[in-house]
Amino acid sequence: MMSIQVQKAVFNLATTILIVGGYLFYSFGIHGDVFLSKVMSLQFWGIFILKFTVVMVAAKVIFFILFFLYKRIKSNGKDDEDLDFLDERDKLIEIKSDRYSHWISSVGFIISMVPIAMGYSVNYMFSIILVFAIVSTLMHDVWKIYFYNKSV
Repeated sequence: MMSIQVQKAVFNLATTILIVGGYLFYSFGIHGDVFLSKVMSLQFWGIFILKFTVVMVAAKVIFFILFFLYKRIKSNGKDDEDLDFLDERDKLIEIKSDRYSHWISSVGFIISMVPIAMGYSVNYMFSIILVFAIVSTLMHDVWKIYFYNKSV
């Protein structure tokens, strides 16, 4: 049986993939009117990232409320395992995952400066930063799952 921390990490990983995939499909798949000239404008990237942030935060809040309600109903209201409990091991795993995720974000930021230094458009920078931010978020949960399974 998985601990609640691993269940939360797996749930967070799955919802992140669904939200990101859904938003990208909505933005580029359903709205087929997104042409290269539109994607190459800074206004597109500003609107895209702002909408993406709002959608991600709102969806995560809703999904985690549903997750905690499901866990509470499944346990018949009993506190078999506190959903918010964190011990020292949990905090160390969180710190390690944060550190590795931060490294991915930092490397992505540095790599995003290469197109700027080579004289390319700022749009490439935004694309690279967005990709590395998504990968960093996903890897944060993957490392949590890895460290929890490694420590058991």
